[in-house]
Amino acid sequence: MTTEHARPTWQADACPDWCVVLHAQDDDERDRTHVSASLSVPARQLLGGPGAEVSPFAEREPGGPPGSPEAMDSTAAADLAVCLHRRDGAPSTWVYVGDGAVQHLELSTDSWRRILPALDRVLELAGG
Repeated sequence: MTTEHARPTWQADACPDWCVVLHAQDDDERDRTHVSASLSVPARQLLGGPGAEVSPFAEREPGGPPGSPEAMDSTAAADLAVCLHRRDGAPSTWVYVGDGAVQHLELSTDSWRRILPALDRVLELAGG
């Protein structure tokens, strides 16, 4: 998002079109990253058990009636953030999908391109 004439001297690459960060000369070295705007996607997540760690941003959902299959699964509703990021000067762009606290998946754009067709196939098997 930084214009060429105002670009900090440490910045190796011009900001990609999707970058929303206002870079500054005094940015800490760990913060010298291009980041996109975040998309918010409502989701339900299956928790790993009764004591599973849950994002403070998630809402635990009530279980099913005692003895039902739904009573065996602990779930929570949370909005997942989806965004791009790339360290300045690095060749790889990463896609983050996560709840901002506990659960996340952070993969390269090439990895997501390979995963998406597989997701389409399993969703088709699931009937939707």
